[in-house]
Amino acid sequence: MKTRTRYKLTIEDESRLENVVLFSASPVKWTLIVLLALLCIIGIGALLVSLSPARYLLPGYLKESERAATQMQLLRLDSLRNAYETNVAFLDNLKNVLNPNPTPIDTSALSSLTTPLSADSLLPTSKAEENFVAMMREREKYNISVLAPLAAESLMFSPVNEESVFTATSRTATRGEIILAKGSPVAAVADGTVIAVTQSVRDGGSAVIIQHRKGFLSRLSRLGSILVEAGDVVTGGQIIALSNRGNAIRGEHIFVEMWHNGTSLVPYDYIGDSHSQTVAAPVIDLDVGRGRL
Repeated sequence: MKTRTRYKLTIEDESRLENVVLFSASPVKWTLIVLLALLCIIGIGALLVSLSPARYLLPGYLKESERAATQMQLLRLDSLRNAYETNVAFLDNLKNVLNPNPTPIDTSALSSLTTPLSADSLLPTSKAEENFVAMMREREKYNISVLAPLAAESLMFSPVNEESVFTATSRTATRGEIILAKGSPVAAVADGTVIAVTQSVRDGGSAVIIQHRKGFLSRLSRLGSILVEAGDVVTGGQIIALSNRGNAIRGEHIFVEMWHNGTSLVPYDYIGDSHSQTVAAPVIDLDVGRGRL
């Protein structure tokens, strides 16, 4: 019978000549015990490192703030690279345009084409393209003349001021110019929500953009003191700003613009002068086909 090898671990109290611990196991069991002990030590060490500041010493480990800053810098680097490539392409094109002796183009590779290229690279407009352009023009004309007035029937438009007057040259323009007395209140043209309050150097003052129902959008610009902010819900006729002080004789000029589903409208056809027509419901003008209040 083959003898099985076993190893004993004995801890003895010499003062009493007693065995405190006596453990006996085969080599296989001892190997498993050692491996289990090593795994426990590794697990406890990893846990301590992950929960202590020592984890910051590990290679490749970053704090959350440092990781966010690194990602932001990488995004900026990509933006700078794109801007650099765009500028290089622009400069190359500019050099080609300004070069008095441009390099001639080798047209030998184009000889195999069935359709020869003319000096002008632009092809003539086809009949299908002409029909498509005509269709889109008719659609836009329909949007302005029919859809916008129909959508406006359920809205109540108000003048920006009871004493406001449109200039004669802007009554047919998409950017209406309104004359007010200096420091006059300026009201919202309809119910809606203020989506932006901006400062515009081009307009010479502040601007308020209001989103209305039915896809309408209005923008009042060249304003003075602003009484609302983005996110405010306003009603038609509610005072949202004051005009600039302007000229004591000529008064103050502000600008109003309106859109319906992205299509520019003529503001005079919807808010008009207070002394001309300010009826409660829109009137369809058969000559121009637009709603007017």
